[in-house]
Amino acid sequence: MVDEKDFLVYVAGVLDVKPESITLDTTYESIPEWDSIMQLRLTLEIGTEYGVEIPVDEIADIKTLRQFYKYVNA
Repeated sequence: MVDEKDFLVYVAGVLDVKPESITLDTTYESIPEWDSIMQLRLTLEIGTEYGVEIPVDEIADIKTLRQFYKYVNA
């Protein structure tokens, strides 16, 4: 199981924000760095880093970092 803090530090690096500025409840709309292009980048980066595959038809439905985290720990 991937530690929540480690996951948030990794995602903060992808988003180029401070780790303390995000939580698992951070939403797509809550930070300007997370736009539609970043949605795709997050999906690819998380998939590569954690060896998970997020179905293409579910990518647009992901609205929080918690949803990404669930894929990582599935």
